Amino acid sequence: MPSSEIYVLPSFSPGASHQLVKHSFGEPGRGRSAYLQAATHADEHPGLLVLQHLMELLIELEQRGEIVGHIEIVPYANPIGLGQQLFGQMPGRYNMANGENFNRSFPDITEKVRHILKERPPTPNDIHKLKEIFAEAFEDIAVDGAVDAGKAWLLKQALKHDILIDLHCDTSSILHIYSNWNQQERALALAAATHVDAVFLEDEAGGFPLDEAYAKAWKEAHHLGLVDTQHLGFSATLELRGQIDVDDEMAAVDAAGIIEFLKHEGVIAGGCNLANAEPAKIYPLEGVTHLKSPATGVVAWKKKPGDPVAEGELIAEVVPIDLTPGSSRIPVLSNLKGILVARHHVKLTRQGQKLGMLAGTTPLAHRRTGKLMGI
Repeated sequence: MPSSEIYVLPSFSPGASHQLVKHSFGEPGRGRSAYLQAATHADEHPGLLVLQHLMELLIELEQRGEIVGHIEIVPYANPIGLGQQLFGQMPGRYNMANGENFNRSFPDITEKVRHILKERPPTPNDIHKLKEIFAEAFEDIAVDGAVDAGKAWLLKQALKHDILIDLHCDTSSILHIYSNWNQQERALALAAATHVDAVFLEDEAGGFPLDEAYAKAWKEAHHLGLVDTQHLGFSATLELRGQIDVDDEMAAVDAAGIIEFLKHEGVIAGGCNLANAEPAKIYPLEGVTHLKSPATGVVAWKKKPGDPVAEGELIAEVVPIDLTPGSSRIPVLSNLKGILVARHHVKLTRQGQKLGMLAGTTPLAHRRTGKLMGI
């Protein structure tokens, strides 16, 4: 059976406390290792069920001695967000105390890592030593309250491992993955294992979400020639469709796909042949754009997530409900050639509100590296 660890967050109100739980499978320090977590955005629940299915599989694999590395799982990454309720609704993407996105502004240890690596450079590809240096870089990290303490703890746990997979979802969308250009091959392998059709790659997204905070620490070592691409830590955000896509059948398939990827990475024993899988389409994150509503009204969609779109093609119509009967609908047109990745599941919209996300293979002029993440 797995071992477990509890981290109690600092209390943010008298008599109240929250905790994070981490479950460990396999033997720490043996072979390659992986870290997974879900619901950093507390209103994104598909990953919560997927990790429960995954842990059931891992218990069986551990009993058979087939976990040849080490796997750690945080089944819920944001207990504070999970406790946020507003008249029965869970606003779990943002911290209601200050409005900050829960998956932004993770600790930035890159300057400290750079300083240590230049002062005491380890032998190239000494992964164990690199992880010790990452841990050392947290020693003087200042945290301001429970949310910051949780972010620091989560990133510190992730950086103990060779692989980070952060499970998220959109409002209503296709399966997709966010990762780095320097991890293209492994991102495509994860896509093949989990039946993902679209992979978004970037050099630096901006906003410092968990996967970027993890990647930047490893990139410091890579830029200094202390770790090659083969040994570089891999991070990806796996977007598990939409918020309502929470059921056992889909979760079981997703968990099995993650197992296949961990076999491919050598964390779990057993063959894994991804060569015959249909390759996912790669989109630069600079080629992603968000549709905004041209008017206020009810959205009538003409395209589904995953549908191809041409530039100028009709994607939806906004139906005004406060104008003279018979007033014309307002068209929502695509501004690129590509696919509709996601669309908002709430059909009443305001002018200027985000309606959906499109992706094309050509970078867009207004998109800038380092400023690619929305709020």
